[in-house]
Amino acid sequence: MPKRVAVDEVAAHNERMWERLAKAGIPYTRPQGTPPRTRAGKRRFLDRITNGTLDGVDLDGKRVLSLAGGGGWDAILFAELGAATTLVDISSRQLATVRRLARSRGTELDYLRTDMRDLSALGNGEFDIVFHQHSLVFVPDAARVIAQVARILAPGGVYVFSTMHPVTFLFYESWTGTGWRPKKTYFNDRPVPVLDPTWDFGRVKVRAPTYEYAHRTADLVNACVRAGLLVDGLWEWSPHRDGGPAGSEQKLPAFIQIRARKTSSSGHGANGSRPRIDPPAPPPFARPPGYSRPSQRRTRDR
Repeated sequence: MPKRVAVDEVAAHNERMWERLAKAGIPYTRPQGTPPRTRAGKRRFLDRITNGTLDGVDLDGKRVLSLAGGGGWDAILFAELGAATTLVDISSRQLATVRRLARSRGTELDYLRTDMRDLSALGNGEFDIVFHQHSLVFVPDAARVIAQVARILAPGGVYVFSTMHPVTFLFYESWTGTGWRPKKTYFNDRPVPVLDPTWDFGRVKVRAPTYEYAHRTADLVNACVRAGLLVDGLWEWSPHRDGGPAGSEQKLPAFIQIRARKTSSSGHGANGSRPRIDPPAPPPFARPPGYSRPSQRRTRDR
């Protein structure tokens, strides 16, 4: 595998941090739980992972891309439910983890290590479904990812993606005892400051100051529109709305999830051919500002 696949220094830094997190084996870097053995059970498990956004879609014979999916079950389950599946991730360790698991199950996958902003190794119109969970938060220019996905989607193809909710994300670590204060304005494009970059999972604690960005809802939707994608679903949800640890996720949604379809009249992509084209040039790089001094310990339970 290539030693560096990042398109800029933001991605290179986050790549190093995710390799560190994967080496420590934190839960986000490896599949969690065990899906049932039956086909119906696997489908139920996958529908939970995808939050029902692909409910009723027959996967048999489909071409599926799991984008930045090296930490989950989705690529394996797509393949075991009949889809020709490709797994893309920037982390060599996370790809290796899924590869070992897939081999142990006799599951065939294609693997590609690359930055999610550079899908030039994939052909126009190559996929029927792209599933992309949570990782847009780690790039400053989500529109570039969406444009890349629109190119590789076949006409009628579906793109499902989620990311941190751009409002709630600004309140993490900001509890004052009586309320929350946003760490930056909603309209500022800088990375969201992290007060303590320690990922805390009980006995496993890893310092990994990733650069993370709160992408505004309007920007995500409009990026889909510009890329020739029709948004037909948008969800806001939180795993801690009912119960769970106290925090802003009880009052505000933790994630935003969007489903978009490529219209047959879109000029992006062809009919499944595999011509390789150069990705769009990245924007001029501006080094993110330094993080604030640590205060209370940061946990991923929020």
